[in-house]
Amino acid sequence: MIFPSHAKWLVPIFPAGLRGKMPYLFLTFIIFGAYANIFGNEFLFDDDLLIKTNAYLRGWNHVPDILTGSTLAGANVAGGFYRPLQILLYLFIYQLGDGTPFLFHALNLALHIANACLVYKLGTKLGFNAGGAFLAALIWSIHPIHTEAITYMSGTADPLFSLFCLSAIIVLLPDFTTRKILISVPLFLPGLASKETAVMFPLLVMACLFYTSEERLKIRTYFCTWPLWVISVAYIGWRIHAPGLDGPESYAQLFELPGFAALKAYAETPLYRLYTFFATLLCYSVLLAWPAHLHIERTFPIYSTPFFWPVAVGIAISVIAFGTIAFSALKKHGLALSFGLLWFAAAHVPDSGLLMATNSVLLEHWMYLPSAGLFLGLAQTLYALTKRAPRAFSIFCMSGFLIFVFVLSIKTLDQNKIWRTPETLYNNIFANGESSARAHNNLALYYVDRAIYGAAIEQFNIAIRLADAYPETRYNLAGTYLHMSTSEKDVRSAIENLNRSLEINPDFYRSHEMLADIYERLLHDKEKAAFHRAEAQVLISRRK
Repeated sequence: MIFPSHAKWLVPIFPAGLRGKMPYLFLTFIIFGAYANIFGNEFLFDDDLLIKTNAYLRGWNHVPDILTGSTLAGANVAGGFYRPLQILLYLFIYQLGDGTPFLFHALNLALHIANACLVYKLGTKLGFNAGGAFLAALIWSIHPIHTEAITYMSGTADPLFSLFCLSAIIVLLPDFTTRKILISVPLFLPGLASKETAVMFPLLVMACLFYTSEERLKIRTYFCTWPLWVISVAYIGWRIHAPGLDGPESYAQLFELPGFAALKAYAETPLYRLYTFFATLLCYSVLLAWPAHLHIERTFPIYSTPFFWPVAVGIAISVIAFGTIAFSALKKHGLALSFGLLWFAAAHVPDSGLLMATNSVLLEHWMYLPSAGLFLGLAQTLYALTKRAPRAFSIFCMSGFLIFVFVLSIKTLDQNKIWRTPETLYNNIFANGESSARAHNNLALYYVDRAIYGAAIEQFNIAIRLADAYPETRYNLAGTYLHMSTSEKDVRSAIENLNRSLEINPDFYRSHEMLADIYERLLHDKEKAAFHRAEAQVLISRRK
């Protein structure tokens, strides 16, 4: 058979006292090797807002602010998510290491190693073959699609909420008693405080119940999850209506901006979201099978009809998956694969766009938790299909798996290099044919930090041509002109860009602050300086 049993796998090599620990030690060692080259990587992309300029990380007195504010509040930026546990961890790491990137990388890697061990433990508690569960956890843990959640320092939310969800599921297995359901709540709640996606945790529990219960077709089998659903529904109600956080209202404002017409149609038309969802299924399947051309800031077409081949293939994938689940429920064959498919669907549904539109259509880090259960189900299914296979075939298949693991490790090491600096990251985005205003803006900031002002201005102008919808870009461009010189021409250009930033967002108080400084320090116009300073103070007071 392809996947050796736990005993046969470990007896020839390790003494009895170590055999239970060796899968976890192996996973730790291999994952560390695959991510060993991340520790020199710089802050980039959202790291600037979540870590570098986050004032809440500068002292423990900001703990109440973190518990009540958004992820972006410490950077004085509107919007953001409610993920206090992520920011509290950043506070601890920042204070421990004085804001150096090393410990932030160590945090994500430690969470990922812990999750890989939990994925293996989940497989064995479900009764899967131990060797197959190990290979599933191994392939999942070194898959380069997860570099967006691990190598990227601001990706902490995914491994963090997954840690709590996986731990809670393991607590519940194998019998899902009411007592265990209640015990899982203290793990479920910090999951919600880590990332909103944790609201789907009751669905994960139901996917496990489908696999473990002999009465999987009876609705009452799933009634035991009601305390979890009460928490999820209450959280969803609060989260949708909570002021100051990214949500339906803020997304609606975003979609009204020029350049977002396609996303607006996507948000307002459920059928467009359904067709686009089917197309994303194909894309995710390809990326999980062979992770080529990985990059952040993906654009994805919005499909308005089912008569496109990616949509048709996605529909076919969904029909086959549904048929597999229905067949296994009735015939009690192929339950492991059905578990994997149900886990994938449950973990992915908050990001699918089916229930509500988000500010993105397809992101690699959304596959972090969904792919864990999918890989476990696939591995157990392959074990069941090949357990009576000839020894030569088993050796051939095992060799193929080891080669695949080696190739994935190399690709992960290479992908880590793309996340090395803002320049390598953004140029990879552009090399993959993406036109991202935000990426050009962030690359420009990288050049500003290195006093390469000509290249910075060029990148800011590209960003503006792509989407003149972000006040930050105009504000950053104004600051760059002032960094270059205080000549009349550059000062005039700075003022024009600051005025344009306020046209885009009249509440962008930082532009008023810079205008006040220009009029007071450079143009000696006290009246205009006082006006803009007063406007800034009014806007700041509204935010408190």
